[in-house]
Amino acid sequence: MKRPLALVAVALLASACGDQSPTAADPESAVATKTVRDEAAGVSIAVPTDWRVVQDPVLFNTYGFALFDPAGPQQNGHERSPVARIALAYEARPEQIGELVSALMAKYPQFPLTRTEVAVGHGLRGVAVSGLPGTDPYTLVYVADGERVYRIGLWTEQPGLDERALGVLRNVRLQAPRKPIAALGLVPVRQAMRAEPDAGQRAINEQLRAERVAMVAEQGGEPRFSTAPAPQVSAAACEFGQPSGFFWQTVWDATNRFYSGYTTTYSGTYYNMRPGDPGWSAMSGNYGSWWGQNYHIRKCEPYLLNQFYANDWPAHKNANVYSAIKGTVEWAGWDYYDSEGYYTLGNYVVVRNGSYRALMAHLTSVASGITWGATVGMNTIIGYAGKTGGPWDEHVHSRVAYGESLTYNGQPYGGNTVWPTRLRCVSCRANDPGDIYGNGDGQFDVKDSTGAKFYTRFYHGRWMRG
Repeated sequence: MKRPLALVAVALLASACGDQSPTAADPESAVATKTVRDEAAGVSIAVPTDWRVVQDPVLFNTYGFALFDPAGPQQNGHERSPVARIALAYEARPEQIGELVSALMAKYPQFPLTRTEVAVGHGLRGVAVSGLPGTDPYTLVYVADGERVYRIGLWTEQPGLDERALGVLRNVRLQAPRKPIAALGLVPVRQAMRAEPDAGQRAINEQLRAERVAMVAEQGGEPRFSTAPAPQVSAAACEFGQPSGFFWQTVWDATNRFYSGYTTTYSGTYYNMRPGDPGWSAMSGNYGSWWGQNYHIRKCEPYLLNQFYANDWPAHKNANVYSAIKGTVEWAGWDYYDSEGYYTLGNYVVVRNGSYRALMAHLTSVASGITWGATVGMNTIIGYAGKTGGPWDEHVHSRVAYGESLTYNGQPYGGNTVWPTRLRCVSCRANDPGDIYGNGDGQFDVKDSTGAKFYTRFYHGRWMRG
């Protein structure tokens, strides 16, 4: 999403911009930099002025901030590529680093991990573990400064530490924190992941969910819980279309007011726009990532989260979010320990149906009752839309994959990406007035004999009603 994150001089994260010093990643260049300081973590670092900085929104077992590069690796041109997360591991002691690194590597025996010693800041030496799973290749570095331990996570284009990552490590400056973490007033992660919308919003959410339930009943009811047959797909392909009979649906409802169905009339001088019905979104609307773009580029990686056919659906904060498929919850919450390679997903839920898994990410919070092993139906609210994980507007990241493996604590990786060919909608209508240009694009494409309605055409920017 395109809204830039403003850097403000607050006590938690003070930023001084405009230093005309070369970046550590390219010492021969004269790129303008800014110095980011976090007084609670005891960290400062000079980074290019266009990099985004996202402070931890809740209290994990570490505390720090993440850096995002709006350009990203040049060969792919990521939008807001994750660069690093730099955090104080306030529960660890320097003498534990060797044990922590060994334990980390033992948790991922199936991954081709490498352990190296790296230079950090002015004269410090850290231990790096590369080849960890995530949304991009991920390296975790442990380094001690006096009695303090830091965890520095780095995302790269390929496994290992590239020049950008090494530059970040060289540019880090560690010093004694000037502010206690307790003074920040951050909500602990386990509490934050279950925070519900306020009473007024909950009433709206439940009312509109009830309307959805009634509409689904009128449209043939929920499909049976069943698994699609195993597809015939080669290892080289790593992708295929939704098999016949496999249920897949839109993931929002009328609580989503990100786009409110504007219609337009022309006065002869300018266009008048008036708000219409809520419940609209668009395939990677608001400049989000979609099929094969920006973050969503991986489909054949055996050790990473493949998301080539993921889509970012703009969604109003705290709008109801549903699973793309029916199934059983396999992950629900915020990833915060040893697996920060998935950090940019924020709060997310994974639902499994046979060998298929749907992942819905960036949730403000996970709904009550959505715990590992819970059964999720077509009308089950799994959480509430948000923007956790990075510097973007509220949206729901959604994708389906087949044949993934799981890490020791449940994160999916590898497998094949799947694209939808038949996406069920609930509030969609025939002859819909459509988007702000009034082109009627939001209407459903087909209706089956039970009255269930579906989209069957998918392209960038298509407007849809949930």
